[in-house]
Order: sequence, then structure tokens, then C-alpha cells
Amino acid sequence: MHLLKNILAILVLSIGYVNLTLSQNTSKPKLVVGIVIDQMAFNNLYKYESRYGEGGFKRLLKEGYNFKNTHVNYVPSETAPGHAAIYTGTTPAYHGIIGNSWFDRVSNVVIGNVADTASLLIGPKTKNIPAASPKNLMTNSIADELRIASNFKSKVISISLKDRGAILPAGKSANAAYWHDWRATPGHFVTSSHYMKALPKWVKNFNKLERSDAFLDQTWNTLYPIETYTSSTADSTAYEPTIGGKPAPTFPYEFKSIREKYKANGTEHQLLWASPWGNTLLTEFAIEALKNEALGTDEHSDLLNISYSVPDVIGHTFGPQSVEMEDIYLRLDKDLATLFDSLDMLIGNNDYVVFLTADHGAISNAAFLADNKIETSVARIDKYKVSLHQYLGKKYGKNNWIQYFEGNNIYLNKAKIDENNLSFRDVQDDVVDFMVGQEGVFSALSAHDLQTQNYEDGHRQIVQNGYYSKRSGDIVLTFDFGVVQNINPRIKIANVKGTVHGSAYSYDTHIPLLFMGKGIPKGESIDKTHITDIAPTLAMLLNVQIPSVFQGHPLGALFEE
Repeated sequence: MHLLKNILAILVLSIGYVNLTLSQNTSKPKLVVGIVIDQMAFNNLYKYESRYGEGGFKRLLKEGYNFKNTHVNYVPSETAPGHAAIYTGTTPAYHGIIGNSWFDRVSNVVIGNVADTASLLIGPKTKNIPAASPKNLMTNSIADELRIASNFKSKVISISLKDRGAILPAGKSANAAYWHDWRATPGHFVTSSHYMKALPKWVKNFNKLERSDAFLDQTWNTLYPIETYTSSTADSTAYEPTIGGKPAPTFPYEFKSIREKYKANGTEHQLLWASPWGNTLLTEFAIEALKNEALGTDEHSDLLNISYSVPDVIGHTFGPQSVEMEDIYLRLDKDLATLFDSLDMLIGNNDYVVFLTADHGAISNAAFLADNKIETSVARIDKYKVSLHQYLGKKYGKNNWIQYFEGNNIYLNKAKIDENNLSFRDVQDDVVDFMVGQEGVFSALSAHDLQTQNYEDGHRQIVQNGYYSKRSGDIVLTFDFGVVQNINPRIKIANVKGTVHGSAYSYDTHIPLLFMGKGIPKGESIDKTHITDIAPTLAMLLNVQIPSVFQGHPLGALFEE
């Protein structure tokens, strides 16, 4: 009998412990902070790990849960589609953001992903300046669901240096999306009339500090002795351009003198995007948002989205292999530590959840790859255009059969095809057959096949996930491994500077994904996950509806005992 009582007591205690643990894990955090690092490939978590401090990336690795096999599951792997996918839980096939820009058949021009001439810029003294908005986003987001679930009492604030990095995570109904302006009000944070009629007082006060100018009067030198940057190439290589009239791409960068070179064309404040202080400025602004918006301080969960754009600009400019990139990550690590310390102090380290991810990765510099005997080439779009025009002219007669061809999208001239009583599907198929025979082209899929077939794996599925019928081309291309696109197609490999991204290969698709904070277990998983899994997971953490058109799945490892 005594033994039975002891067993029953243990069972009661065990059941109580399980219920308590589950209760803790299912209670909502007061605040979710989403951190997107633009162009952060997964390996950057570990490439510089030995040099990180304890409070930034290492804290996430030690205290959080690391999904080590997370991928972008569509093409193109670019900034705008990535930010949309993270917060909607779906791919461009549904959210409609098929690239950083796309060709619009009706207006016959290329439009930006957040372009909106009906919205006005809020912040500058000059009035009636067109701004941007989320009008091109065709689905709702986790931000919208959080707002709806709380009867719009939850706050959603989204910030970035780039307009798209702020607007697309904010969704349709956010309280605010702020970005760094370098045109109308250089160096200030601005927003769109989609969100408000005037900047809050705290944003105006922050802008009055003129932090951008203060940063641009400094000199960027390496954080540590330059000879310790052994994870990178030499400081000056042929893979990097010179900026600001410098004779070589070497440290130090004296921005006070460099900015003078850019004043004439009004781009001097965009230089901040190519410096470590762009990340620091954004971190300072995020902390001010935490304080002044009182985020995470009541019963309604809030959402703060932060998109760090500097790594993307540094990658495009100097390349992933550069000393500049290594120094950016070492300094960003310190900015993250500052942010996490502020969250601990202002919210409490058991009341918030942070997730950190990226919108895409990037391929190594093409010249660097070639020098190290790794296959690479340039997508010769201009050559493809000429060859395709000649082919269609020979088959159907001379005419403007192609309305637009850039990147991986070919738009046929439907009006000309109809005028000549040709089958639109037959012309698509002919273009597909021709393009798959071109050097550097891996696949070509017609709009008809993308709309009627159901591809379940491989490149075809990834292309289909990126296809949106009202915006995508009539033929969508993918390129061979190692082929770099969206650069000057006439350039020689040896002269390629920096890097690009956009492909379906792991160098562009393999991104970090870590969660840390309230109810998040410590651990890691090598199961394959996708960028579209983030929003459904946030819905489960916040106990709100999953965004309406989702393709991802909640990450069960965060909820298991």
C-alpha cells in the first residue's frame, strides 16, 4: 500500500509537471521580434563563429533552436519574394511578389515590388512625393492575422533600410513600416501614407539626431587587426570594385571624404547601406521603437520586424569572400547583442521570442570561383535575345514576337501572335524547345505547363512555386549550376565584381533559421524545412489564425516535450 501511494504521488507530480510545461509553451509571448538578414547564407553562422561574442549569434545558437536545413523553395531567390514568403507562409505563386521588380504587360514598363503611385511619402518637407505600399502583395500575412485576432490592439512595427524590407513584412494592416530615405529626406526614416498621415514624435526626434550624417563622418576600419581576417581573401583583390575614388578596395574607408564624391548625384546617404553603421543605425531605431511604442508591455502580443540590409549591399559590392563582409558580420554580431540586451531589459528574457532568418543567400564571386577551378559562367541574356529573335523570325517571319525578355522571364507579344493567327501555346512550346538548347540554360517551362501540370519536386516545382500568372513571363528559365545572372551579360568572368543571387541552387536557397525565447526549447534539427514554414509557426506561437494562403507547416520541434 505504501508503495502504491508513492507511485500515485509520483504520477500526480509528473502529470502536474507536464501540464505546467505545456501551459508555459502554449502561452503567448508578449513580443515576437523577426530578424531578417538580407543575403545571409547559412554558412555565415559558422564561418565566423569563433570570432563572434557570446551575446549575438552565439547566444542564438546556444539558447535557441536551430533549423539547420532551411531553404527558399521558389525562384527567384531575391529580397522582395523572400520577405513576403517569411511573413505570409506562401510562395510567389500565391503572394504575387515574383521578384524585386517585374514587367507589367498593360503599362509596358517594369514596376517595383512595392511601387504605388497612389501612396505618398510621409516624412519629407516636400509634399506629394510618390511612396510605396503593400498593394502588390496578394495575400495576407501573419502581421495581419495578429492584428485581426486582437481586434487591432496588437502593434506591428516593421523597419529596414530598404522600403521593401520594411513594407512586405508589415503586411496590409501594420501600425507602421519605416525605411531609410536617401533621396527626399536624406538620412531620415520615412513611411507611407498607407500607414499614417504624419510621423510620430519619437521618429521625428530620432531623425533630428542626424545619426546618418554622424556615421558618415567616420572612418571604417576593421574591428580587429586585419591580419586576423583569415576566413576571407586578401584585402585587395580583383573580385572587388573601388568606391569613392579610392585607388584600391582596401581598408580604411574614410567615409567623410568618400561621401563628397557622391554628393553631386544625391546618393551620399545611400553609402550608409555599404557600411557597418547601417546595421547600427537600424538597431538604434529598433530600440527606440521598442521604448516609444511600448511594445510587449500589455496583454496583446506585438510584432517587431527588423530587416538588416547591409550584408546584401556588401555582398553585391565586394562579394561573400571579402574582408569587408567578414567585418560586417563581426560588427552585426555586436549590434544583435545590443538588441538582445535591450529586449531583456525592456521586455524580460522570458516574455519575448526572437527568430532570425534570411531572404536568400548568394553564390561566391564568379571570378573567385573560376580562379579556384569551380565551374561558373555568366547568363548571356543579350545573346539569348538575339538568337531567339532570329529563330522566331525564321520560323514565323520577321516581327516583334518578343515583348520583353530579361532575367529568367520571357514575355511573348500576344497581340502580334493573335494578329498572325498563330497558336499561342505552339509559340510557347517552340521557345521552350529553343531555349533549353542554349548554353547555360538548365530548363525552360511554358506558362501553359506551369498552369496545368503539378510538379512535385526538383527545379520544376521550385519554378512553379515562383510563377504567378498575372505577372510572370510566358516562358520561365532556370540556369545551370554556377551561372550568374542579372549582371552585365557582356562582361568577362575575370571582370565580375561582387556577387548576385536568384537561383534554385543551395548557395542561394540555404538560409539560417533560429528561434529563441519564451517556451522555445534548446536544440537543432537537420530535417528539411522551408522559408514558408515560419509564418505558420508564428501563428501557433501567437495562437492566431494561419495566414489565409499558406504552403508551409508549423515547425513541430518547437512544441514537442
